Amino acid sequence: METKKVQWQSAQGCWLVGGLHDDLLQQGVPLEQWAEGQPDLVSVTLVLAASNYSTHWVAMPGVNQRNLAKALPFALEEFLIEDVDQYLVVPAGKADKKVRAYAVAADLIERLLQECELHHVQVRELIPETSLLPQTHLLRHQGDGWQLLLPGHFEGWIPASALTPVLESLLDDYRADTLAVWSDGLDQAKMIKSSLETGFADVFGEIDLLASTCDEQIESNLENKTCSLLVGRYQVRETRQDKPAAWWSSLAALAAVWLVLLAGYLFIDNSALQAQEKEVRQAANALYKQLFPGERIRSLDRQFREKLAGGGSSGDAGFIQLVNTTSKVYAAKGLQQKVQLQSMRFSERLNELLIEVRASSLAELQQLKQALEQEGLSAEVASATNDKNGVKGRLKVGGAA
Repeated sequence: METKKVQWQSAQGCWLVGGLHDDLLQQGVPLEQWAEGQPDLVSVTLVLAASNYSTHWVAMPGVNQRNLAKALPFALEEFLIEDVDQYLVVPAGKADKKVRAYAVAADLIERLLQECELHHVQVRELIPETSLLPQTHLLRHQGDGWQLLLPGHFEGWIPASALTPVLESLLDDYRADTLAVWSDGLDQAKMIKSSLETGFADVFGEIDLLASTCDEQIESNLENKTCSLLVGRYQVRETRQDKPAAWWSSLAALAAVWLVLLAGYLFIDNSALQAQEKEVRQAANALYKQLFPGERIRSLDRQFREKLAGGGSSGDAGFIQLVNTTSKVYAAKGLQQKVQLQSMRFSERLNELLIEVRASSLAELQQLKQALEQEGLSAEVASATNDKNGVKGRLKVGGAA
């Protein structure tokens, strides 16, 4: 199974993918571009970049292993920016009588899994990057920053520009026998060692300088049992390859392609039209695979009719009901000039529509949300960003709460 590192870039609004030891800002490619070169339903292990999660060391006296996962989120409330229920918190071992916990925004994991499902990629494990490092006092150069491990005290990635002030904050009254410095180049390693010896002479008894990136140890740790963030509702469940994946698109697009396909059948009477019909069928096959990833095409005509008729699994019924109600509300409220529906996707796992919209103002987006709630649906404005053209947002629509 292939292993890749992923990193969410908020400035670019995309996931970057690269090798396990790559600097993704320099060597990574967008997930969509990478997935195009992969076979359908390829299984991968993903390593989540340290900049996309936080690590906390928490004293949990009197809490047994069975109740640890339930108790940890409450212990981390004061350390998290958002409400604790907006995070996935995963316990991952102990050191110095403290429990290590990884905290990552639930929306970030959902965004990654949805993006992978959309491009026919099956994620088997999602591993925190720093969990693969040797569990010792370690400072490792990575990208444009440093990964710092102080077991029982700190674990995470620090931008190069913030390294000194962060160390001053962390190392107050802290003592350790040794610190290993790992870097691509010996000159850079010597420079950071000199800086540490000057500014933090009384913290570390000895600083070991190694011109290496500990890649071999990381790969060795990857082969052993390690921590995965795919737990709880994100836990991997085996799926058959002929079962439709979780992503769907609008019935309007499906119907439009079906009409084009029918038109091609009616006028195939010479070689030129036969070539056109072949192009139309290839386009229809490609769109069908995009709308229903992972589903085998046995009879395109019959399968198109079934989807348009709303037949199939319970996921079909949920999708059609949500699209139908949303469309009626959208038309009834006369929001066509104020709110544009740009794309629509359906998550079978969550049984909800994810609608990308552009509105003239946030108030118009809220009006659509309230109208959907009045029809008995659950609706949530997942994100909203102002720009010169108005508001670009994301609306989550589900069944009755």
